Amino acid sequence: MTSRPLLHADADAFFASVALRGRPDLVGVPVAVVAHVFVASASYPARALGVTSGMLADEALRRHPGLVLLDVPRAEVEEVGDALFDLFHECAQAVEPGSVEEAFLDVGTDDWDEAVEAGRTLRRRAAHELGIPVSVGVGRTKLMAKLASRAAKPDGLHVISPQQETSLRSSLALADVWGVGATTRERLAHLGVEHLADLDTVPRAMLQQSCGTAMARRLWQIREGTDDATVRTVEARSTLTAEGSTSGYGRADKSTGQVVDACVERVCHRAARAGLVATGLALALRSEGAGAATVLRRGGDATADPKVWRTVAHDLLRPDEAPAATTVRATLTGLLPSDRVQPTLF
Repeated sequence: MTSRPLLHADADAFFASVALRGRPDLVGVPVAVVAHVFVASASYPARALGVTSGMLADEALRRHPGLVLLDVPRAEVEEVGDALFDLFHECAQAVEPGSVEEAFLDVGTDDWDEAVEAGRTLRRRAAHELGIPVSVGVGRTKLMAKLASRAAKPDGLHVISPQQETSLRSSLALADVWGVGATTRERLAHLGVEHLADLDTVPRAMLQQSCGTAMARRLWQIREGTDDATVRTVEARSTLTAEGSTSGYGRADKSTGQVVDACVERVCHRAARAGLVATGLALALRSEGAGAATVLRRGGDATADPKVWRTVAHDLLRPDEAPAATTVRATLTGLLPSDRVQPTLF
């Protein structure tokens, strides 16, 4: 087994942390950030009261009258998310995104002390430069790094050393294994498997029959310590998306065109950062109270130049084609590594 350390970095209560930047009056106050009618993110004081993501906002407020509700600041969330990934790339030689606020990092060292120091540096910079708390886990595989970042929350750093990992490979409950869902756990419980060590008592053919070949193989690898320890970059992505809205908490309303420009800028920045170019653009525009979004698409030459795709976007936004929208989603499609694109003859 390799002992090279990996990092898992995860911004704490990301939407809520972004919404609370510059709001010292709400420090320590239970706050929930709302998207449409649901809680998208809850601050840790709100979580302590039992407020969770996915709850109806009205229900959360009814249970806890002192709860402060804020709209999701979509544009700011994406801007901070982009800045966070810029920071990840500055601190690591390889970055594998998990979502807008988390990633696995390979910081290019076999030395565990150096990896831990890289995690500390990342956390300090995130707090100072972005104003958000980021928890970091250090482990030998992705699973161990993610378990470590969970243990680090909120706003901490935790290490699962190879020695600690050996014990976890036996004692860890399946409920704590990343990617093993409730249905699989229920099936395995019928076989008497509730912890990783219990896998030793089940014939492999029976395990495959119970939860499928792919899941059985993954569980054996986790038990044996041969699970995924490779940080894979974003080059395999075929699309990248940025979202924004024309109105929101604490901001002046913007025109649809302004929001489209901002979304195109952000998504082109992401593509360029990953060394990708796009061959198409799709705009999804949703108006207040509307059902399905209006989706507009157009292809073009392979590029990540925001000027090019802004021009394409505004061509798509002709009044006879697109109504004024309250929510905008810009997606670059047909992504290719920039070094694989052949230059045009003329």
